[in-house]
Amino acid sequence: MKDESFTIRLAEISDYPACLPLFKLLYHGDIGPDFRNVFQGYSKDGAILLAEASGKLLGILVGSYSLDIDWEGRTARIDALVVDENNRKKGIGKKLVKCFINAARKQNARAVKSRINTANIISQKLHEELGFSKADTYEYILELYRKLRSRKVP
Repeated sequence: MKDESFTIRLAEISDYPACLPLFKLLYHGDIGPDFRNVFQGYSKDGAILLAEASGKLLGILVGSYSLDIDWEGRTARIDALVVDENNRKKGIGKKLVKCFINAARKQNARAVKSRINTANIISQKLHEELGFSKADTYEYILELYRKLRSRKVP
């Protein structure tokens, strides 16, 4: 997908080093030693979309697909969305989400879900502008594996 100022494309494993600064921004530096493997694994049943201009990475959307019993079929999920701080308010996040919605339609997904931090009002508004509605559910997490943060990220 092209815009006058940036392009959106699928990521490749060779993009991993360029993506790290934005992922560190999104996760407040909390990136473990298995992150590269997870990044690479999204090519199997998901997508990592990159927004870039003149060879510079501006934003990333990480999305996945799965079967959902409630929806009686395949659903898509936005797992992560981040835009470079100096390039926000330029429609980059919106274009990334729209591109993923189009990809989800092509994958015959019945819905697109997105988990947003309760404090991220800007992202909540963006999703609402695009037609998302707040779900009447809570997400509970039982952590089964504690990530080791002491090792350096490759």
